[in-house]
Amino acid sequence: MSKRESKKEHILQAGLEIMKSNGYNGTSVKDIVDAAGVPKGSFYNYFDSKESFAVEALEAVATEQINSSHNLISVMSSDASPMQRLHQFFSQNAAMACDAEFKVGCFFGNMCQEMSDNNEAIRKKVRHGLDYQTEIIQVVLDQAKEAGEISCDCKTETIAEFILNAWEGALMRMKATKSRQPLDAFLDMLPHIIK
Repeated sequence: MSKRESKKEHILQAGLEIMKSNGYNGTSVKDIVDAAGVPKGSFYNYFDSKESFAVEALEAVATEQINSSHNLISVMSSDASPMQRLHQFFSQNAAMACDAEFKVGCFFGNMCQEMSDNNEAIRKKVRHGLDYQTEIIQVVLDQAKEAGEISCDCKTETIAEFILNAWEGALMRMKATKSRQPLDAFLDMLPHIIK
């Protein structure tokens, strides 16, 4: 990675952490450069606007999900049964959400609630990220069907979308209540969603 790329990545990661906590509208360019410890002009050497920063931040989060040991892909590589792996994935994510003092939730979900009506570029990135998550859940559900863990005739694509939508709603309620209870309710119901 070149020095220029390294500096851009530093600004992106520092600003992303602020945007995860404060949202798009609650984060200014000044907040981003302050978090990165760089002058304001440095921001505009790497990003055209706060919007372009947010689009790249969404791309970074998507890449992080693909590469992280706590992402949906890692769910598929475990020795546990498909439904156990799905439950493990959401349990890990619930623990991470609680460790963040109920403030962060899902970056895609947060950006969706805040920006989808106002910004087409951000809306498209959010949709792509959520679609990707749905597709990976569907792969695990297809494996569960093959393993005989799912006996219903429901389309796994529809079930995957329902599960992700329920998870996003649980995260939203977690933030509203500052409580783990909505996540625990989701985890309790997950094994019963499909029979």
